[in-house]
Amino acid sequence: MISIFVESIGLLGPGLLGWEQARAVLRGETGYAWQDVPMTTPPILPPAERRRCIASARLSLTTAHEALQQAGGDAPRQLACVFSSSDGDSQVITQIMEGLAQEAPDVSPTRFANSVHNATAGYWSIATGMKQSSTCLSAYDDSFSAGLLEAAVQVADEGMDVLFTASDVKFQEPFFSLRPIAVDYSATLLVGRERSPSSLAALQLTLTERQAATAMPAWVPASFASNPAAHSLPLLAALADPRGQTVCLDYLEQTLQVKVTPC
Repeated sequence: MISIFVESIGLLGPGLLGWEQARAVLRGETGYAWQDVPMTTPPILPPAERRRCIASARLSLTTAHEALQQAGGDAPRQLACVFSSSDGDSQVITQIMEGLAQEAPDVSPTRFANSVHNATAGYWSIATGMKQSSTCLSAYDDSFSAGLLEAAVQVADEGMDVLFTASDVKFQEPFFSLRPIAVDYSATLLVGRERSPSSLAALQLTLTERQAATAMPAWVPASFASNPAAHSLPLLAALADPRGQTVCLDYLEQTLQVKVTPC
């Protein structure tokens, strides 16, 4: 079992435009209403990089920046980072495949650089001047669970706070029929080893034998289930609940059990 504390949260998805707004929806205090995800880029990214920034990085940087602002906003150099994504940037992948399918194949160096799985970490380090390590990983549909577990292990082993962001962007044809991710979604948790006056909740993570995963909240549109990063919603609903609860998340052939105790 690993114990960590959640210090702040960032969230962006259809109808969930930031943690403060989403928390009321997750608690049932406000009804859910679909709103498209605005594709804005945080002002912390320099103008030249802002123009080149890809969709997946914009999503991730937006929620990472939100979580950082909630926590005070001025200490990114002291944070290790974990970024998880099932598929990276589907839009860039599609553009590269279209370029290769032409009679005279052509792929720009910029598109190739943006296609790698750690592109988001690169944009984040440029934006913040981050000096600590960054880890980028993928575990297909269980990428959120894998990223959360990686962040918790780093907190336990290194003793430093970790900014964990999970994000995936929707696919378009011709790849949508192969990987039908229908919505854009990103969530960030800033986690640490010690409880602070601003801690939101304590998490106890345990790997167990495979069991049924906790269901999405009933009001969540069915299209959310297609996005691996949105598998964070049962945990976020538990974090919004002042009573606390235990959440089960699929993790490869096992289950990641997370006990949530509000602070």
